[in-house]
Order: sequence, then structure tokens, then C-alpha cells
Amino acid sequence: MTLSITEYGLIRRIRDFPDRPNSLTELFLADVAFESLKNFVTDNEADAVMTFFLQRGRECIRVKNYVGLLETRDGTQLEILPKTIGDRPNAARASLLRMLLHLRNSPFRSVESVRLGISRLPLWEVFIAMFLDEVTPLLTRGLQKSYVSQTNNQRFLKGKLELAEQIRQNRHHAERMVTTFDEQTTNLPPNRLLKSALEFVQTRARTVPNQSRIRRLLFAMDDIPPSDRIADDLRAVATRNRLFVHYQPALRWAEALLSGRAFGLAAGKHLNLALLFPMERVFEDYVAAGFKRYVTTGDVVVQESSQHLIDNHSGLRKFKLRPDLILRQNGVTTVLDTKWKRIDATNTAGNYGIDQADLYQLYAYGKKYEASELVLIYPASALFQHPLDLFGYDETLHLRVVPFDVNVPLEEAVLNVMMNDE
Repeated sequence: MTLSITEYGLIRRIRDFPDRPNSLTELFLADVAFESLKNFVTDNEADAVMTFFLQRGRECIRVKNYVGLLETRDGTQLEILPKTIGDRPNAARASLLRMLLHLRNSPFRSVESVRLGISRLPLWEVFIAMFLDEVTPLLTRGLQKSYVSQTNNQRFLKGKLELAEQIRQNRHHAERMVTTFDEQTTNLPPNRLLKSALEFVQTRARTVPNQSRIRRLLFAMDDIPPSDRIADDLRAVATRNRLFVHYQPALRWAEALLSGRAFGLAAGKHLNLALLFPMERVFEDYVAAGFKRYVTTGDVVVQESSQHLIDNHSGLRKFKLRPDLILRQNGVTTVLDTKWKRIDATNTAGNYGIDQADLYQLYAYGKKYEASELVLIYPASALFQHPLDLFGYDETLHLRVVPFDVNVPLEEAVLNVMMNDE
């Protein structure tokens, strides 16, 4: 069973609210699934992802700003979707998948596009399909082989005779020889990890196309054993081997699936899977990828760190500044920073929901990088469709707060920001 919830949604026990329906902002779980999540939060110090608390004597779990997929021990799957995108699961899922394609150091980097209609599937089935998309070309091309050193006691001479072992093992068997030789094989850590990952998703895939593809791939890998030492094989593939460069996208998926985690958050003993991604980082990488790809005039630098807040403290520079984006065009420097937060353009009394600390941060960026303009980018929403009025720090430095629409093509969203900055 797959259930959907958005960031900052509430999860409760169904027995405490037996007549309340599930929604994107509130889920009601059976005791087994709720206990699994509760123990995950309390035992794994996963407070960045969820918070456990009591509300009027009843236990609650609040989701934070991580998105992705969790699977409890009883097989209940929770997909966590971005909140600001809207209240339609398919639209939120499609936009999230588009953004994940640009997430650095993730298994999504090699996927060129989200296939038509795939957003109607639960995230888990999409993740499986993407993994299978990476494995299929490897088998079509032919699994990589390599020479592995082996030592065997056999009836013929092959390779180097091991005299010490020959004396120890074959004192009374002159017809046998202990030899060490190199043999070409597909029984290698990368192939074993792919086999293990395929077996892992086979028991969890629910759609017929995914199930069929998994069976075909496993049949093609029938002579390769699964990994019996996953941690050792993961360490082995961490050392880059030029023979297996084309394996890297598939291996990133295999590591995520077999470790049950993403970005350092382990599923632990209470969950089967925790493929979660910080939404702030997802949005930041998505916007940066768009500017790098579609701003063709000038120079776009991602997270430049040439300046410090303090230029001199005991002869040292302190507190490195690292804005999300710096755009240099025709001698003009623009600093852009992204924040994944809901802004309310009508809430002038509450400063639109903008954190004062963010304005301090942008001011420091502007001064230290000698910027002519500052841009603060928030996701577009029903409450934030157009740029706010200009913020003037002083006569020479001003700030624009603009929406970035993740529901439109990336190029269009970038061009809208650039037009707003003119």
C-alpha cells in the first residue's frame, strides 16, 4: 500500500481517529506502521526528517522538508511530496521528478527525461523503472568481465604452482596441483550488486511492466550470484575502475536501494527503505542547473566561495560566503540565492513570510561580491505569482524577490526570472 503526504503533514494513529479520511496533509496509519515510523524517528535521531510529539495526549509525527519515499517493516509505503507545488498528487509528483533529475550526486543524474505518464505511478514504481532503465543497456551491451586471481587444487597445471600449499595439501596426492591463475569472470562486485538490487525490487514491484522487466533482467543474470557481503562490494566499487565507468548510474541506484538510504539517512532496523532528499537542496540544484544551461550570455558560477564575511581575524579570513549563484554580465554582478519556502505576497504586515536572516545574508553577499543587484528566489505558488516590490538596501544595492515556477519547463522558469530582473 502506498500513501501520499506533503511536507509538514501530520501522521496519526488510525485508531485515534477511526472516521477521518487520509489527505495530503494528514495521514492515519495502523499501529504497526506508525510504530515503525515512531521508532525510526526516536532511535535514529532523524529529527531533520520527522518530529514525534504528543498532541492532547495522542501520539503524532510531523513530516519536515524531506521528500521521497519511506517503507515501513510491514510494507506500507509513504511518498512525501513537495508542499508548495499544489494539492494534486500527480502534478506534485511530476514536478518533483523533474527537479530530482538535476540533483547533484544522486542516482537521478543520468536520466534524460521523465517518461510520459510516469508521474501517475507511485514514486516507488518510478524509482524502480529508473533503476531498470540504467541496468537494461548494461545487459544489452554485455556485462563487463574482468580477470580475477584464483587458487585451486586441481588435476592439471594452470598458472603458478604454489609449492608451500602443494606440500601441505597434496603430500599424498601427487596427481593434484595447487596453482594460482587469473580467470576471466562476470562474478564481480558491480555485477553482484546489480543482481542483489534487482532481487530487492522484485519483491516490491507492483506494476506489471516493472515486474516483467525485472524477470527478464534476472534471467539474463542467472549465472551471477547476488552479493553476500554487500558492504564489502560497495567499498570495492567505490574505487573507480575505468572498465566500469558506464556502470556508475546503475551502481548509484543499487547503492541507494541496498543501503535503503539517500544523503546519509539510514533506514536502520525500523524501515525497509528511506530514499529521502532535502527539498531545499533539490530546489537549489534545480534552479542552478537551469541558469547554467539556459543563461548563455555572461558567466554563471554555482556556489562561488572566493569571499569571506570577515577579512581579517588574527591574520586569517573567517566565515566563508557561498551564494547559490553569481551571474556576471557586461561588468555587472548579480547574486542569486534560492529558498524553498512558501511566500505570501499578500502578507505585507508579516513581511511576506521572508526571514530577516535571509535579508542579512543577501546584504553580506552583495557587499562582499560587489554586486549591483541581488535576487532572492522562492518557489511560485498560488500566493506568490509575481515579483514583490523592490527592496532597497541603499542607493546602490537593491534586492528583488521573485517566484520560480517548478510546474513549467525549466527554460521558461529561468527566462521568467531573467525578465523580472531587467
